[in-house]
Amino acid sequence: MTIEIVDLNAMEWTEVQASWPGKVAPGEPDVQYKPFTLGSALVPGGQLVEYEPGHVENPHSHTESELFYIISGGFSLGERSLTAGMLVHIPGGTVYGTTAGPEGTRFLRLHVET
Repeated sequence: MTIEIVDLNAMEWTEVQASWPGKVAPGEPDVQYKPFTLGSALVPGGQLVEYEPGHVENPHSHTESELFYIISGGFSLGERSLTAGMLVHIPGGTVYGTTAGPEGTRFLRLHVET
């Protein structure tokens, strides 16, 4: 077996495309991410995501389930306040929105196919 490593520190941040329905207006707190995959169906792909302070993700859903691990900062998910060290599972098809806290948020998002 081969050990595979993704060096997220060596990757450049990607901005969300203007065509994405959730793209914020110019001047509003934005989001950036570093997408990764290991090319194996056994290992989920994902993104390192960074929300600017006060960034709002409007309600949306994904076909795949998601796991979020909050690395720093925090955000609200509905009525729940989430902080660094928390792990969140969002089942595919769930409609949700988030709002980053005043310090911003950095989290790992893993795509989990169901």
